[in-house]
Amino acid sequence: MKKTFIALLMLGLLAGCQVNIVNPGPASGTPVTVDDDNGAQAVIPAGETARFELTVAAQPVRVDVYHDEATADGELEVKALDSTDALYAHTTVRSFFAAASVTIYSLGARAQGVNVSFPYSINLPKNMGKVYVEVTNRTSTAAHVTVKAVTRNEIERNDYAVTSSNGGAILFLGQHDTYKYTGADKNVTFNPTDPANPVHLKAVLKSQEGETELQPGVAIAILDGDTIEVYSDGDGYAGFCSTTADPACNDGIDSGEYAISIN
Repeated sequence: MKKTFIALLMLGLLAGCQVNIVNPGPASGTPVTVDDDNGAQAVIPAGETARFELTVAAQPVRVDVYHDEATADGELEVKALDSTDALYAHTTVRSFFAAASVTIYSLGARAQGVNVSFPYSINLPKNMGKVYVEVTNRTSTAAHVTVKAVTRNEIERNDYAVTSSNGGAILFLGQHDTYKYTGADKNVTFNPTDPANPVHLKAVLKSQEGETELQPGVAIAILDGDTIEVYSDGDGYAGFCSTTADPACNDGIDSGEYAISIN
């Protein structure tokens, strides 16, 4: 009885003090609306970080960060964090992005052929929900940035039936494409579209004899029923694609693309 009285007394005191218990959570950011042409703008002082937020629903999204004063890669660092504020992906270059466990060494002004009118981008898978985007200015002057989010296509091949040459693109972290070959005995060759292979694309031929890694440009025999699996080594990277890989792909960068030639 005494314990009950004390408990009721404590509840009465809390009610009288109007105590509001607030669950801690990630800090909010400037809202970004998917497929809004205007995006969200910010001026970020040197060495500081701006935070944005968006929601990824039933369609995958590409987040683009444009830098008005851009002269090279590495001037901005872009991070995508999930609803719990855990780092999902990051990048300091325009040609690819990486998982949280991967360190990106930006080439900066030494990079060849960098088109600074392109944004820093990260692809977000469908149904990811709330996403926070942090943009850090790594230069010594203020950076004017615009953050946009656009609905993007996905080119995922899951047990994709093939009888001849084909190809695709690794656009999302952890994406694995699988091709099931049907036909006469032939040779197969795997080639990343970008010879530098910034996404670290890897292909493995799976047959009754076991598994064989396909070396770029080297043909090996493929038999009826064999499977080809393509992915980023260690699931650490993902990239982008052009209309060569898919008519709906308008990234303008082909870093995630690859070709499978069967002859």
